[in-house]
Amino acid sequence: MGPVLRSLIQLQRTEQKLRGTQAILRRTQRTVELQEQHLNQLKLALSAKQEEIKLTRLQSSKFEMELKSGEAEIAKLRVALNTAKTNKDYSAILTKINTDKADKSKLEDQILTLMTQVETDQAACSELEKEIEQCEQQISEARSENVEKESKIQTEIDQLTTEQNQASEQVPEKERKMFHRLTDKFDGEVLVEVKKSGPASKSEYTCGGCFMSIPLEVVNTLMSRDEVILCSSCGRILVLDMNPAELTA
Repeated sequence: MGPVLRSLIQLQRTEQKLRGTQAILRRTQRTVELQEQHLNQLKLALSAKQEEIKLTRLQSSKFEMELKSGEAEIAKLRVALNTAKTNKDYSAILTKINTDKADKSKLEDQILTLMTQVETDQAACSELEKEIEQCEQQISEARSENVEKESKIQTEIDQLTTEQNQASEQVPEKERKMFHRLTDKFDGEVLVEVKKSGPASKSEYTCGGCFMSIPLEVVNTLMSRDEVILCSSCGRILVLDMNPAELTA
């Protein structure tokens, strides 16, 4: 294998190491981000529940005012009942008192239901507040742990970036530009190994990236020349050996 393809293989190795370490850093940071998102959701849930309590209490206060007004009206009717001059008036007032009592009973039931709901919501708020406190503590601990962890990972990224730049300098400009153009498309796996397939008696080859057939003349060219050949199906750079002795020694 010639120096061009060897240098590209070395560049891809450093590129993949760098991408892998960068991914570790992102996952490390993402852990805290997810915890923060969960914390925000808990806070929103607490705020919504507190608003529900506020509205429920307002509704309960409205019913209590109606209840007091109804009780005052019943008291007036009882006075009127004692001064009724005819049976008809007495019966009408008594009917109104009974109706108002029934309404009063409904209001009392509604108030009781609302206050029970407030108690339930307050208990839910207490649980949310505890969960928020625990989540904040976990985030604080995770941040403290991540400071050192991220620092180590970043140091490794800096070292790998230097190695990647050095490896990149060893690749001829034309091939280097091609590699960097393709690297994001294939997530750093630009070079793939040609695989022998089919019966041992036949010379059949496939691309290690897309597994499509590779013509024999392409394989012969790779055996005899140090040049970049792309897979006609997926567009990756083809090599016969991703672990040449010159790089594994």
